[in-house]
Amino acid sequence: MLPEKADPVGEVRPRMPWIALLLLGVPVLAALLGPWLAGEASPDEDALPSQPPGAGHLLGTDVLGRDVLALVLQGGASVVGSALAALLVGMAAGVPLGLLAAGPRRGLDEAVMRALDLLLAFPGLLVLMTLAATGHREWFWLVTVAGMLQVPAVARLVRGAALAPGSRTVVEALRMQGHGWAYIHLRHLARELAAPLATDAGGRFSAVLYLLASANFLGLGLPASSPDWAVLIERNSDALFTQPAAVLVPAGLLTALCVGGNLLVDRALAHRRRRP
Repeated sequence: MLPEKADPVGEVRPRMPWIALLLLGVPVLAALLGPWLAGEASPDEDALPSQPPGAGHLLGTDVLGRDVLALVLQGGASVVGSALAALLVGMAAGVPLGLLAAGPRRGLDEAVMRALDLLLAFPGLLVLMTLAATGHREWFWLVTVAGMLQVPAVARLVRGAALAPGSRTVVEALRMQGHGWAYIHLRHLARELAAPLATDAGGRFSAVLYLLASANFLGLGLPASSPDWAVLIERNSDALFTQPAAVLVPAGLLTALCVGGNLLVDRALAHRRRRP
């Protein structure tokens, strides 16, 4: 984390996290702008497989003779898009369940949380391996299952925030004033949960990205012809010493995406702790 800077009156003023923004910005920009900037990534008849960087191919070619630079620019969209989609699935299912568990019915709370504990006991990668073994290797199934694996943690966060003493006091007061469930949960609790959910989403994005990249690296998700960065690493791993760019460039982008996201989340958490 970058150091703080004090102004002349003694107030601590945080510097801009340039390193984190740079690490996160490069892969995100590659994912957003890459598909429009990439050229043709199909095998070139005149290109040999696993050629090092040179004229005509700035990052060389992969094991199929495709231009690595074009593949890298095309593959970021699936990486970021899949992680965001899985994160949205986890939030869409976890937030209502957390609010339901935080309600006044303790029996319902126990039922919801015990069911989520059961889901939490399943190792994520093992679930994806089982899914692939049953023939469900499509993008839809990969993203949906990865998102559902995040539901227990999201629901626990929402339940804990909703059951905090300050929140419970306000909720009870609103109920005594005659306000209904929708007003309490969609107006009051929504504002209270926005900050912790946003902070958790930043860290959870890295966890989802790690899970999806591991699945694609093991061949459990996207097809081997996909330009996804994890797939590129797996397909070209045997040519690491003859054509390292085909492995190190996508691996570096994945690492930068995870590290940059984690640094920004750490900074957000530190900023929240400094607030009175």
